[in-house]
Amino acid sequence: MMKPRSLLLGTSLFAVLATGAIAQEADPARETFLGTITITGTENPKAPTTGFVARSSATTKTGTPIFEAPYAISVVTRDQMDAQGARNLSEAFGYSAGIVTENYGADPRFDSLYLRGFNLENDKFLDGLRLMRSTQYPTSAPAFELYGLERVEVLRGPASLLYGSGTPAGLVNMIQKRAQADGDFTELGIEADSNDSFSAFGDANRVVDDRFAYRITAKAGNTKTDVDEIDNKRAYLGLSASYLLTDSTELEFMASHHDDEPITPTGVPSSLVGQVDGRDLRDFYFGDRSIDDSDRKMTTLSFGLTHDFGNGWKLNNTFRYTKFDWTYHSMYLDAASGTLIDRGIITQREKFESWGTDLRLSGGATTGAVNHALTFGLDAQKFKESAYTGFSTADAIDYANPSRGGLGIGDPWYTADKDVDASQVGLYALDEMSMGNWRATVGLRHEWTDQSGGNVTNYGTTDYARDDRQATGHASLGYLWEGGLFSYLSYGTSYLPQPGFDIDGKVLKPTHGKQWELGLKYEPTAFDGLFTAALYDLRETDRNTSVEKEVDGGTITGTRQIGEARVRGLELEGTAGIGEGWSLKGAYTWTITNITGDDDGNELANTPRHAASLWLQQSFTQGTLDGLTLGGGLRHIGERWSSDANTEKLDSVTLLDLGASYEFSEGVIGRLNINNVTDELYISAVGLNSSYYGDGRTVTASLSYKW
Repeated sequence: MMKPRSLLLGTSLFAVLATGAIAQEADPARETFLGTITITGTENPKAPTTGFVARSSATTKTGTPIFEAPYAISVVTRDQMDAQGARNLSEAFGYSAGIVTENYGADPRFDSLYLRGFNLENDKFLDGLRLMRSTQYPTSAPAFELYGLERVEVLRGPASLLYGSGTPAGLVNMIQKRAQADGDFTELGIEADSNDSFSAFGDANRVVDDRFAYRITAKAGNTKTDVDEIDNKRAYLGLSASYLLTDSTELEFMASHHDDEPITPTGVPSSLVGQVDGRDLRDFYFGDRSIDDSDRKMTTLSFGLTHDFGNGWKLNNTFRYTKFDWTYHSMYLDAASGTLIDRGIITQREKFESWGTDLRLSGGATTGAVNHALTFGLDAQKFKESAYTGFSTADAIDYANPSRGGLGIGDPWYTADKDVDASQVGLYALDEMSMGNWRATVGLRHEWTDQSGGNVTNYGTTDYARDDRQATGHASLGYLWEGGLFSYLSYGTSYLPQPGFDIDGKVLKPTHGKQWELGLKYEPTAFDGLFTAALYDLRETDRNTSVEKEVDGGTITGTRQIGEARVRGLELEGTAGIGEGWSLKGAYTWTITNITGDDDGNELANTPRHAASLWLQQSFTQGTLDGLTLGGGLRHIGERWSSDANTEKLDSVTLLDLGASYEFSEGVIGRLNINNVTDELYISAVGLNSSYYGDGRTVTASLSYKW
């Protein structure tokens, strides 16, 4: 349960800090004490951004403006998240190119995202360091409180050069709210929605003097879904402090704590979809409150240090410790006979700890007519996890005549105890070159990964021990044209370790990714905006494929790594503030996928051929409508297969969202958002026996005061 002491702690700390010392004037040239980007004309990628348009991205690690970065990058700012009423990553990325969200419907546990055909469950980062709950793919990282984030970013394509092992599709990087040195502010507010969700939130920043600032962010409440019993009681507390040790050395401290109770959605029986009233089915609870419970805690502690040597050279180091603890019981659906649905129970106890650091030395050099922006990095991560899993049978439930209480539960038919220790160390170097209008980038990384441990079940033991060495890289060539155009051609590689053995008893080698990308970016001079286009060819090789082998006159079945997935696509995205209070965010994605090996000739799951979105809003600044902002958007998700087996196709859907805000007086803002205005009924994902509906119509209202 969410302990009262957690809420009391958050409330007490917030009260103390919100009424903190009288602020002294800060240096207006220094937005934050740590990590200020010192490239002329480039914004700090970790500071608040006004509007929808971001000029820089922390995910590149180099401070290169997005306009000149040879990658496809999307940034969702805090202003955009607020305007669209986003409360989780899925809602935040609903208007970004290449991303498919809601892959388990409304799931308060995780943010399930697909990018360029691949699941990003373990490819989420917090301030540049990996956030996860298991070393074994695919296992979703826990959902991070969106109110505690300043912005969220997507880097598309192989990113192993900067971040190590991962899928070839890219990654998500979340940037926490941190102490600001340009003045004091405080925000307090409440929020409620049509599902009976309710929360209270607050954010306070204080500048003590010209060397020290601190910030506290807190939120507590209960988020509910279309199924009233599937909810999440959560308390979140975030702390940040920045201190200027000397004129050239900055120190930052950050911490976050989540104490929540996310209930696992069961989905609905796939056999009943289309056979009974869909809206009644979407709202029906197939679990049992006597079983469904959850207690999850996650704590992060981070330290950052920046030292400026002068002459353009700087040292950056970030360290984070993460502790995760989760115990839950939940029900899942088995086969159905008519309206009678068999059920089972999963019992899970997880403990996970990680230590991560990223040390970078960056600076400039000149050779002849070529200017070099150099980055040399060392990152290391240590993971330790243990988990118990148990599966048991439970009484069936009759959808037509449900009965709850007095639940019969069988003995566990499957148990597993997992213990894994893993480490990862990478050395990387990046040279960003410029000569006149030409831009070129060359980067190389070598990584060492080591893992020990295994999973002991009542059916046998899986050995997770492995030792990998891998080199990855990136190269690109770009040209800066007159009129605000930048074009580039890039090539990048990635890798992802796999547990297990092939049919010959050899340890499985990692899968490998490679991608060619042709990109064009446009930065208009007449208004604030950034428009991007990316045409890419992405491949993942060494995928597991089931094969048979003759042994001693018999036939055995096993794995050979001879499979491949190929993804080709076009992504268009535009973000702009076009004057007279108008803002827009639009995207279009065209994707073709193909699998060889297992599911040979099929397409990748959750990857529509076509997807598009457009959000348009206007803020009125004069006359009788002064203070009013009106916005609306359309999201279209095309047909897609529910699994790589391509046995079931999900229908396309177009969703309408609306948003409005009004500033009643200085600092007092009311917001109203309606997602899925027409209450479209659609299946967003299909599991083994369950289907998952996308979110129904949700009306959210909030009132906040910022001063």
